[in-house]
Amino acid sequence: MHVTSWLLCLWPGLARSWTRGDWPSLALAITFAAMLNLALVTSFKWPELLGDGFPTLIWPILAAVWIVSAMISHHDLSARQKKQQTAADLSPVPDTLFIQAQREYLKGNWADAETLLNRRLRFRSRDVESRLLLATLLRHRHRFADASVELETLARFDESEPWKFELDRERKLLQFDQQQLSEIESAQELQLNQNRSLATNGMPEESQAPSIHRIDAESKSPETDKRAA
Repeated sequence: MHVTSWLLCLWPGLARSWTRGDWPSLALAITFAAMLNLALVTSFKWPELLGDGFPTLIWPILAAVWIVSAMISHHDLSARQKKQQTAADLSPVPDTLFIQAQREYLKGNWADAETLLNRRLRFRSRDVESRLLLATLLRHRHRFADASVELETLARFDESEPWKFELDRERKLLQFDQQQLSEIESAQELQLNQNRSLATNGMPEESQAPSIHRIDAESKSPETDKRAA
């Protein structure tokens, strides 16, 4: 393990709260800090605050919590690193997955491209290129909510800072496509309502046709030819 990982193990609850965002571990870290401060105050500053027997009781408890937590944190971090290393060793070359996904995307095989991108992101969840391409793909498939989630996830990554221009551009394209689709759907709905209204209240097209045919017939009748002569 790295030195940083060892340092995380030195405070109860810090390792899991830092690496996994575990709320109970964060509560443990805060509670341990409060109890440690209380032990220091009652031992050196105000011994009479909770009685002479309190420091004798609290220090062994804190020591036991610290030792057990350090052992658990060390085991947890070691297992996590081994699991990540095993996944990296067993997985196909990540770049190969991304190249395959790009190829399928350009062919229009969006379902296959999405599958490949999701496989890559399982091994490299903070890969900006793959997640950005996935957001673009979802936008083309009119899955705007999923695309927005991917862009919001990217915005939280420090690695996405050099890609700020591309992210802003993709957000604008997403908003534009949403607006265009909404306008198309509104126009289709309006046209459908107009057709229904014409079918219900309007004059059938067949009723208008005879007038045109009568004019044409009259123009070709013998009487009209005599008048013309």
